Amino acid sequence: MSGTLESIRIRLGERLATTPGEAKHRLLTEAILDLTEDGTLSPGDRLPNEAELAGALPFSLGTVQKALRSLSELGVIDRRAGRGTLIAGKTSEISDLWQFRFVDPDQNAVYPAYSRVTGLDREGTDGPWHRFLQDTSGYVRIEREIDVAGRFRVFSRFYLGAAVFGSLADRNPDAFEGVHLHAVVRREFGTGTKYITSRIVCTAIPDTVCLRLGLPSAARGLCCGIRGFATGDRPLWFHEIYVPADADPLELRDIRPVRI
Repeated sequence: MSGTLESIRIRLGERLATTPGEAKHRLLTEAILDLTEDGTLSPGDRLPNEAELAGALPFSLGTVQKALRSLSELGVIDRRAGRGTLIAGKTSEISDLWQFRFVDPDQNAVYPAYSRVTGLDREGTDGPWHRFLQDTSGYVRIEREIDVAGRFRVFSRFYLGAAVFGSLADRNPDAFEGVHLHAVVRREFGTGTKYITSRIVCTAIPDTVCLRLGLPSAARGLCCGIRGFATGDRPLWFHEIYVPADADPLELRDIRPVRI
């Protein structure tokens, strides 16, 4: 058995022991994510093929394929004909849009999205993030502009409670370029996202956001409030996204509660 396959098998065993009720494909996805985050797997490393993974792991071929598809959508792996499956390098292409994405309905394809961090600070004012997270210490706010295939831009604010995650506000903003924000939370603080809920409203976009996106004052669009929960239904993060009215179709991912 190859070293990579053995590492995946061991890490999967650890996840099976600690979160046995989680969906099988998510267990495998998270196991491989763990290995990329701790440096066991590096950009350019080759993964075993689907048949090898299914033969060595207690999962069906369909489960393996579903996990690899998720990793590909997250930008963690690069799958190309003739090259096999490789661990992808860090690029400016955003890799944490697993809770939403934009699609071309004619081509049945997902548009690539590229992020740029435009703000990293502490937030003390009231808002939907406060009503959800209820952290009296304030919040860490990560602002990003997301370019979707050069077709339009989206504005994103990601909130975490300062009582636990306050140290993130002291980072260089470049640390959040092209990274999986939820993976940072899991790796550095030991808290993973178990499920999300989403609320969407058509509204006038705030003028501060309109300026960022090059829209006229009070332009209408979608405001998406995505709430992330940890084990035990604990509020973990709040993600606010503003989408212009002329954007391509928005597809929200179906991430349901995992009961352990």
